[in-house]
Amino acid sequence: MSEDIRAKSFLPPDDYEILRFGGESVKDEEKGIEGMMRRYYQESGLTEEQLRENSQKYNLNQMFQIVKDYFEKEYGYHGKGIELSNRYQHSVNSYIFLDEGREQFVHIDELFESSVMSFFLVILKWSKEFDDPEIYGNCFLYLLFIMNAVSILGDIPNEKSNEALLQIMQGDAQIMNLASSCYWTVVIFSLAHEVAHSYFASIGRKFSDRRKEEFEADAVAYDIVLKIIIDQSRLEEQKRIIEDYTYLAPVMYMQFFDLFYYTDRVLYNKRITTDTHPLPKDRISHLFAIANDDKYDFDTVDGNHLYSGFLDAYDEYRTQLILKKERGKLAKIIRTEERERRQRRDEQNGSQTIGL
Repeated sequence: MSEDIRAKSFLPPDDYEILRFGGESVKDEEKGIEGMMRRYYQESGLTEEQLRENSQKYNLNQMFQIVKDYFEKEYGYHGKGIELSNRYQHSVNSYIFLDEGREQFVHIDELFESSVMSFFLVILKWSKEFDDPEIYGNCFLYLLFIMNAVSILGDIPNEKSNEALLQIMQGDAQIMNLASSCYWTVVIFSLAHEVAHSYFASIGRKFSDRRKEEFEADAVAYDIVLKIIIDQSRLEEQKRIIEDYTYLAPVMYMQFFDLFYYTDRVLYNKRITTDTHPLPKDRISHLFAIANDDKYDFDTVDGNHLYSGFLDAYDEYRTQLILKKERGKLAKIIRTEERERRQRRDEQNGSQTIGL
C-alpha cells in the first residue's frame, strides 16, 4: 500500500487504493526472468543496439498500445482512459478495475510475467526433449515448482530458480524463441480480455450471468489476437510482433490454469470454485470453437504441431504428479500451513485466485 495515500487521507484504504497501489515491485532487471533472457540473447551474439530494439518492441506498454489500437480499429473503442498497473500482488492473475468516477486500470502482476514465461520455457523444452531422462526429470520438477511455489503459494522466482531454468534450457535458441513468442501472444490476449470488460461497460452491455461475460471477453480478446496474427503474417518476419504458430497460446494459457488447479487438488485437496468465472476446460472448448471459424484464414500447421508437443508434456505432468503423490515422493514440497494462510488472505480480500 502506498503510504503517502494513507497519510493524506487518514482513512483505511478502500478497494481501489488496495488494488491500484497495493503490492510491491520486486522486479530485478538483472536477476529476474527478463535478466535471464537478456543474458541468453547477449550470449547468442545480439549487440546492445539489437537488445534495445528488442526491449522496445516487446514490453507491456507496447503490447497494451497494440491492444488499444486494435480495439479502436475493430470495435470503435479507444480505451484511452485505461492505465496499466504492473506490481507484485502475489497472484498470477490479471484483472481490470472498473468503477464509475475512478481511474480504470488493467493489472498484470509481476508474478504473471515470471510464471507464464517460465511455464512456456519449461513445458516446450520438455515436449522437445521428451525422451531424454535427465531433461524429462528436471522439466517435471521445475513445472511442479511453477505450479506449487509460484502459482499456488505466490512466491516470486528468485535468482537461484532462474539460473536452474537457464541450465535446463541449455542455450536452446529454438525453445527460447518459441516460448517468448507464446508468452507475448498470451500477454496480448490477457490485456485484450480485460479491456473487453471496459468496452462492454462503455456500450452499456449487461450480462445476466458473469460467466457469460467472461466467455464474451474471451471471444473479443481471441478475435483481436487472431486478427493481429493475420495482419502480422503479411509483414516481413523481423517486423512481426507475434507469429501464426502461437495462435493456440491462449488455449495453452487456459491449460496453465488447469494444471494450477489440478496441482492444488492433488497436493492440498483444494478445489477452487467461483460463481464468476467458467472452468478452464469450458473456456478451452470455447476458444477452440472460435479458432475453427472459417473467417480466420491463416496457416495453422506449425501452430498445431507446437500444440501437439505441448499436450504430450501437459498430459505427462498430470500423470506423474498423481503417481508421485501416491508414492509419497512429494511430501517435502507440500506447505500446508502456507496454503491455509494463502486461502485465509484470499477470503479476507473477498476473492479467489482465478485467472483473468
